[in-house]
Amino acid sequence: MGITFLLVYQASAQTFDPGRVKNSLVKVLVTVDNRSSNALTGFVWKSPEQIVTSLHGMSRTGDIRILYQGQAWRKARIKKVLQKADLVLLELLPGQAAPPAGVTPLASYSPEKVPFGSSIYAMGFNGGAAGSSSRQLKKGFVDPETLANLIPKKDKDALARIGFPALDLNILYLEGSLLPGFSGAPVFDGRSRLVGIGDGGLEKGASNVSWIIPAHYLTELENSTSTSLPAGFENLVQLFSAAATIELPQETTASADAERSDTEKMLENSFVSDEGESIEALGFAFYPIKTRSLSEMMDTSDDPENIEMLSDEFALDLNIQLDYDNMYFDIYEDINNGVVLAVPEGQYLYYNPAEEAFQVSGAEGSDMQVYFYGVQDDFSSVNFEELLLVMGETINQNFAFRYGMSGFTVDEEYSVWNEFEGGRKIAWILSLGNEYLMGQDGLQYGLYVYTTLLLTEEKTFIAIATIPVPVEMLALALTTGLDCNNPGIYAEYCTYFNKVFQTFAATHLTNFAY
Repeated sequence: MGITFLLVYQASAQTFDPGRVKNSLVKVLVTVDNRSSNALTGFVWKSPEQIVTSLHGMSRTGDIRILYQGQAWRKARIKKVLQKADLVLLELLPGQAAPPAGVTPLASYSPEKVPFGSSIYAMGFNGGAAGSSSRQLKKGFVDPETLANLIPKKDKDALARIGFPALDLNILYLEGSLLPGFSGAPVFDGRSRLVGIGDGGLEKGASNVSWIIPAHYLTELENSTSTSLPAGFENLVQLFSAAATIELPQETTASADAERSDTEKMLENSFVSDEGESIEALGFAFYPIKTRSLSEMMDTSDDPENIEMLSDEFALDLNIQLDYDNMYFDIYEDINNGVVLAVPEGQYLYYNPAEEAFQVSGAEGSDMQVYFYGVQDDFSSVNFEELLLVMGETINQNFAFRYGMSGFTVDEEYSVWNEFEGGRKIAWILSLGNEYLMGQDGLQYGLYVYTTLLLTEEKTFIAIATIPVPVEMLALALTTGLDCNNPGIYAEYCTYFNKVFQTFAATHLTNFAY
């Protein structure tokens, strides 16, 4: 009986309990201008009047507001800055009411090393939402565990120019990434001990490079003699994706004297909307986190070659100039497994039980679709090239049967695979149906199937797009040319070809977060 009790006690002691730390959590809002504010998470440190959060969310001219327990606003100012670790210690302005009863400061942190693969838990305000939520993440591996060894050269050069965070900064690397609004969030181990502060991540294409600041930097923050924002500060903020921005109605104005001004009342619920809710099934939970242009993602994508090649083919071989400037994608991230999806703006992600897959909304009855399938398992001994052959054959057989075709032929030029840091493997396969399809509109279509296959030791994820291309439209484009920046009478054709390209790009950009 005694041994059983001890085992139960030890198991329960290792379970993170949000209730033990929720009264240490605060929402931090920093005015950027008269129309917008940065929304971050912070936590009360050693005193109810002291708050720790991320330096990159501050503003040289704006007010800093702290929301305690979802109801009590207080104004704050910068007390100390630790530039190299992107941390700031805030203190409440004098002359205000004391923080509400029940606020429980954090007073210590765990000095122990966080083991690779262990679960850690961030508490924060998703997108500046009214209520806090927890996110379970996994400790990743990078060696040595410094910022310089994690981020790509482009971002490393940008940080070097700005001067912080320090490239030799010790970090805790995450598998997955932090949601917008989680900058400054306290991060705990399974025993509810503070181990770090949410900081990432720098944007890399559709996904993010994420890390947390080890909690031992809190000692340096307390001992810092710096009290002002560093030079180059304004150029840093745009690099971070874990900070959220709240847009204020133009007619809303703040009252300097009122404890709960109209602005503050509105901000308490500023980001609560159905658009921020997750789409959950099969152990995956996708959150909409941002919207990005095609060019923004191409600039920092791991492997944009197929998208660039298709763009060249449209322009040079098919005589079609697409409207790339107006191509935007809503980015969804799965917090449980770190999968990142790009969905063409104006469409949405949902779970389709009939397909047992996540799916992108399309025109009803349209054959242009994107499906997402995920599996969590032990893939450490899987031969990736053999898996590619099996999956390629299975997918092509499935869609050949679905569309009544004899089969598909793989386009070798667009079908490649690569291995990236962290053991991530990604393959792209393009196949064309061996026969034309006859559409309900009486047109003939060539049917393409484009597949992105992701694999790590713990999970695999597949994106599959079916892309019908009308033969008659292609013939017209080859003969007369299409300029979709000025489509004129061919606006309908341009809309279709723009969608073809966006569907291909959305499938290609499926990735794991860093």
